[in-house]
Amino acid sequence: MVKLREKSPRRPRQTKADSRQALNGDLSRLVAELRQSNERYVRMIQSSPDAITLRTLPERRYLEVNEGFCRMTGYTAEEVIGKTSAELNVWADPDQRGATLQKVLREGEVHEEEFRFRTKSGEIRFGQLAAVRVAVGNQQCMLSVSRDITEKRRAEEELRRSEGNFRSLVHDAPFGILQVTLEGCILQANPALVNMLGYESEEEVCKLNIERDVYHDPKQRRRLIEEHSQKKDFHSVEVQWRRKDGKIITTLLNGRRVGASDHAPAYYEVFAEDITQRRILERQLFQSQKMEAIGRLAGGIAHDFNNLLGVVLGHTEILEESAGRDRRLQRSVEAIQSATQRAAALTKQLLAFSRKQMVEPRVLDLNVAVREIEKLLRRVIGEDIQLIIRVQPGASTILIDPGQIDQILMNLVVNARDAMPNGGKLILETSSVTLDDSYVGQHLGAAAGPFVLLSISDTGCGMDQETLSHIFEPFFTTKEKGKGTGLGLSTVYGIVKQCGGYVMAYSESGRGSTFKVYLPYASGIPEAPRAPGRRAELPGGNETILLVEDETALRELTRGLLETAGYTVLEAANVEDAIRLAETAHRKIDLLLTDVVMPGMDGHELSRRLTSTCPSLKVLYMSGYTDDVIVHRGVLNRGATLLQKPFGRAGLLEKVRQVLDS
Repeated sequence: MVKLREKSPRRPRQTKADSRQALNGDLSRLVAELRQSNERYVRMIQSSPDAITLRTLPERRYLEVNEGFCRMTGYTAEEVIGKTSAELNVWADPDQRGATLQKVLREGEVHEEEFRFRTKSGEIRFGQLAAVRVAVGNQQCMLSVSRDITEKRRAEEELRRSEGNFRSLVHDAPFGILQVTLEGCILQANPALVNMLGYESEEEVCKLNIERDVYHDPKQRRRLIEEHSQKKDFHSVEVQWRRKDGKIITTLLNGRRVGASDHAPAYYEVFAEDITQRRILERQLFQSQKMEAIGRLAGGIAHDFNNLLGVVLGHTEILEESAGRDRRLQRSVEAIQSATQRAAALTKQLLAFSRKQMVEPRVLDLNVAVREIEKLLRRVIGEDIQLIIRVQPGASTILIDPGQIDQILMNLVVNARDAMPNGGKLILETSSVTLDDSYVGQHLGAAAGPFVLLSISDTGCGMDQETLSHIFEPFFTTKEKGKGTGLGLSTVYGIVKQCGGYVMAYSESGRGSTFKVYLPYASGIPEAPRAPGRRAELPGGNETILLVEDETALRELTRGLLETAGYTVLEAANVEDAIRLAETAHRKIDLLLTDVVMPGMDGHELSRRLTSTCPSLKVLYMSGYTDDVIVHRGVLNRGATLLQKPFGRAGLLEKVRQVLDS
C-alpha cells in the first residue's frame, strides 16, 4: 500500500515593493537608535564635570567643547569654537603645550599629564589632562578630557607644608621625642633625644631596646606600662635613664598610646625632658632654705643664751672675790667659770653658723695665714698623718676677721684628722680662681667673680651621699657620743657665707673627702698681725653712763660692775626710757652703753638720736650677734666699738675705759 505525502502550504510570494518597505523600516529604526544613542552620549558629555574637547590636529582648533570646559575656563562655546588654545592663551606654559602635542602625534595619546591653564579672567589654575588621537572623517583630531585639580594641589601643598613644619618642629624641638613599641623597640627619635642619651645618630638610638638599654632600672618601665595600661595617655612621669656614657639622668615623660593598625603594632608617642639639673637646683634650694631656717633658730637661741651666760659669768667673778681662802668654794667657782666658758664657745659657734657673730674684717694674705698656723696644725693632726701644703704665690688677699680664718682651718683639719684614724695624707692648697656664670648656674648660693680658693683634701673614710647632705647642719655628727658637738662644719659654713663666699664638699665612701672654700678676692695691702698688749689693772672712773639693756638680770649685773668701778649709772630697760632719761637728766652723760638688738628701735638708731643733740656723747655697743644691724648696715665701718656677749668684768671695764679715753 502506497502512502501519499502531504503537500506543504505555499507561502505568498514577496514583491520588490514589499522588500523596499521593510528595508526602509529597518533604516528608520537604526537611525532612530543612532540618534537616541548620540543624544545620550551628548547628554553624558555635556553633563560631565570634566572638560571634554575635540580639536583638529595639528592646528588644535576647537571643534567641540562641553559645559565642563566652559565652567573650567570661563569661556562660552561660541567664544571657543574655531579658535586655537594659543589664540585664547589658555595654556600658561606654551612650551609644555608643544610637548604635549608632539607626544599625541607621536604616540597617539597622553595620560594624567598635569599642566597649568589660564581662565578667561586671567587666573592661573592647575589641571590634569588625558588625550587620544582620533579620526573624524578624513580629519585627524585630538579628543581630550581635562579636570581642574587646583584645590587638590593646594590641599596637597598645604599638607606638605604642614608635614614639613611638623617635621621641623619635631627635629628642632628642645626636648626628646620618640616612638617606641610596647616591647621597647624605638621606631623614631628626634635629634634632641639622640643628644640627651649621648649617641651619635638616630640610627644608633633605634637599635636600642629602651627597657634594656635606656632605663636605669628595667623594672621601672614594666611597672609604668602596667599602671597606665588602661589609660590613653600619661603625664609628668619621672624616671631614671642611662646615657651611653653610663651617666644617670632624671627624665620627665609625657605621652600617649597609639593603637595597632593592620600593618603596624601599637606604640607610644613620648615626649622626654632631661630635668637632672632642675632637680639638683631644687635640692640645693631646699638645702639652702633649710640651713637658713636652722641658722635663724640657732642665732636667736644663742643670742638669748649669751645674755644668761653673761649673768652667770659676772656673778661668778663677784663670787670669786668673796670666796677668799675657802678652797672648796674656789673650786666650785672655777668649775662654774669653766662650764660658762665652754657654753660661751658653743654659742659662739652657733652664731658663726647663723652668720650673726660680731666680726672685724681685715685684708689678710691667705698664704701667710696658712703658714702661721702650720705648726699648730701639725701638732693637731699627729705624726701618722702627712701634711702637704701647696700655696699659689700671687693674689691671695681676702677680707676676713683673722680669728675666722683660724676657725675655718682648725675645724676642717680636725675633721680630716678624725676621718683618718689609721693615718693618711692631708693636702692643703690655695689658688686664685674665677667662678663663671656656668658654675654659678649649677651651684645655688655661689656668685660669679674672682675668688681665693682654700682646698683641704684627705684620704680618710669619706662619706656617702646621705651623710654629705647633712654635714653643715648644726649638731649633726657621725662621731661617737661625747666626741663631737656637730658644730665644726656648721661654723665653717656660717663664716664663709658671712664673708660672701661659697663652700662645697666632695666625698665618696672609702675615697676620702675634699672641702673647697671660695673666699672673695679683696684688693689692698694685707695688714700685719696685731701684737697682743700687756694686760693692765682693771680700770675704773667717775663718769656718768647711760646703760640700755632689755634683759633685766644682765642689766642689773652690768650696773653693779660699773658702779663698783666708780661710775654713775643711769639704767634703762628700753629705748623709750633711755630717751626720757637723757632728756631729764640733770647731769652730763659721758657714755651710752647699749644693746644693739632690742624690741622697737635698735641701739644704733638710739645712738643717732642722742648724739644728734649731744655730739660729745661716746657710744659703746654690746651684742651677742650683729644680724642685720652690725654687719649689713656697716656699723663697724663707722668706727663703732663692740663689746661681745657674754663678757666678764675685765672685758666690760676695759672696753668702757677705752671708749671714754678715745
